[in-house]
Amino acid sequence: MRDLAAQAKKLLDEQTREWPLLRDNLAALASVQTREIPIDDFVLKVQFNPARLTSTAANTDAKTIRERKCFLCAENRPREQRSVPFGDDYLVLCNPFPIFPEHFTIPHKEHRHQQIGGNLNVMLQLAQQMASRYTIFYNGPRCGASAPDHLHFQAGSRGFMPIDREYNTIKQGGIGLCETRSFSVCAVEDYLRRFIAIESNDPEMLVKLFAATESALQQLAGNDGEEPLMNVLASYDHDTWRVIVFPRARHRPSFYFADGEEKILLSPAAVEMGGICAVPLQKDFKRLDREHVIQAFSEVTLPAEQFAQLRETLAATLASI
Repeated sequence: MRDLAAQAKKLLDEQTREWPLLRDNLAALASVQTREIPIDDFVLKVQFNPARLTSTAANTDAKTIRERKCFLCAENRPREQRSVPFGDDYLVLCNPFPIFPEHFTIPHKEHRHQQIGGNLNVMLQLAQQMASRYTIFYNGPRCGASAPDHLHFQAGSRGFMPIDREYNTIKQGGIGLCETRSFSVCAVEDYLRRFIAIESNDPEMLVKLFAATESALQQLAGNDGEEPLMNVLASYDHDTWRVIVFPRARHRPSFYFADGEEKILLSPAAVEMGGICAVPLQKDFKRLDREHVIQAFSEVTLPAEQFAQLRETLAATLASI
């Protein structure tokens, strides 16, 4: 099987030498300030990353998106930005505003709406072909995608997010919804960010299980035609895929919209749900504390009552699969 991870790393090494913006931001990333906030049996990491200001402060309302040029379309990308192909329809690009030491954006060649439904198989293929170095992640169009009008995934250094290391421990406290010889589905509530975890060695079954999860989320949200709010992480190890779905209640916490000193630019997306809170302002890096992150995740994560409904709906559906 093609080692897409090795090709991506080779691209990153070449682009770092030839693209000043990427080189400068990677150099800055190597010296960014980080600290840990302990939460019960796990930790959240806070990263002061000024290069993320454009993304964190991005206005993603429909009018703004319509009026700006899409930075993932070929005609609008920086002339220095090269790519390696993934299949016939996708490109692997180095992310010039990285959170991870190795950070890639993987857009569709065509300008089409950000949507995970019908595209999870692409995410699984990426997870398998990049398994040696990277975790794959997806931000929904209404909860973290800075290009909600252009279908894309991202890849980041494996093991960098706390959840990569904490998952097996946290999962032990989860609620099993269904388990067979070929797959398991469980719900985790005691991680500040409630999530559904799906594991399987059968990609077709995993796509079916994810579709059931999305359908249950859609029932909760109401059938308005929009994708349910979610962030998704995918990885591959020992012939098994793992997909983690973080159902969301809202895009940003209330203090993001506060005035004056109460305002903190923390905009949770998949990386934050994975345990890395990247903030672009030093004053926010210094101020962000345990109470802030608890507040943020309690506001943006699906509430306990609705998560219980999701669990029940999904368990009933899985019983017939």
